[in-house]
Amino acid sequence: MGKQVILKGGQLLDIYNNYRFHKKEILIENGLISEIADEIKSRKDSEVVHLDNQIIAPGFIDIHTHVYGDRTSLGVEADTVGVYSGCTTIFDAGSAGAKNFNDFKEQVIKNSRTRVISLINIAYTGLEEERFELADFKNINLAALRDIVKSNKNHIKGIKARASASTVGKLGIRPIEIAKEISSELGLPLVVHIGNLPPAIEDVLNLLNKGDVITHCFHGKENGLLNDNRHLRRETSKAIDRGVLFDIGHGTSSFNFNVAADAIKQNFYPDIISTDIYRQNYKGPVYSLALTINKMMALGLNIEACISKVTTVPALNFKLDRIGMIKRGYMADFTVFNLIDKAVTLEDSDGNLLNNNKYLQVACTIKGGELINVEDNK
Repeated sequence: MGKQVILKGGQLLDIYNNYRFHKKEILIENGLISEIADEIKSRKDSEVVHLDNQIIAPGFIDIHTHVYGDRTSLGVEADTVGVYSGCTTIFDAGSAGAKNFNDFKEQVIKNSRTRVISLINIAYTGLEEERFELADFKNINLAALRDIVKSNKNHIKGIKARASASTVGKLGIRPIEIAKEISSELGLPLVVHIGNLPPAIEDVLNLLNKGDVITHCFHGKENGLLNDNRHLRRETSKAIDRGVLFDIGHGTSSFNFNVAADAIKQNFYPDIISTDIYRQNYKGPVYSLALTINKMMALGLNIEACISKVTTVPALNFKLDRIGMIKRGYMADFTVFNLIDKAVTLEDSDGNLLNNNKYLQVACTIKGGELINVEDNK
């Protein structure tokens, strides 16, 4: 008989399974959710975890991190921004390409307590160089990309491409078109970073289909999803209608409260909340996924919506196996947190401040039934 863990005293929050702060107990056996009930009887050898009315959510998923430190200047330790910050699953967003993916798998995926998934870069070298990875067609090797993806389907769940002047150079939209063609061929979502011209945001949006993702959706630069009059672009609205998803991707310079507020006034909400966290910003202004959630709460999103945007929505979109929900048979991955009633001042990427009177504070992470204490990054 395998190890048995029982979580007692917590409030479950998973709106896809109709848990809205319900007091339930959870039985974990062999790393999986075995039972959810009002009361679960323990065995003599059961490990019982007592939660003092804390909230139990599916393990947080951050779809935009950079954790490949050996080959890139951006990489931060995966577990620092993963399980020690409240995330049981993180996606590395394009740090590795076909050239170095196997090394990334050996160095990061296999050596992390956090579940690490790759959005593999369309650029052959990934982000070995910080800029202009798509400014030369010679750095796009589709044959190598196909081979790596087909032999690593459990680890690679999407294709990443950066669509901005500092990445495509003079090639404009063409590298993004190639990325879309190969992602469609391989049956994977395309995740596109947007930023400064070129290419034009209209051209990028027109390429994308259901399940593809725009990250940095509320950046404060020109060439954004709102036009010069701060209204949704027609192409943005059409992309929403096609089922394109939009992700925060906070980053050092890609999240602006004013842009977000203008979008939300037009009922344009992000589908996914993520950090774009890396070595140069995990000590500020980003800090953690939890803090990014707090910023979205300050902008008016309720906690139920925020939690779904870091759990079930990304899990379903990227077809992750048995994670993202509190459900029998699913992985026993949880983020346990408190909602604190206290004034807090929050800062975006551009130095704008926003106040709120409530914030989420992670208490611990549970990964495969193992309780992991979090580190106080902020």
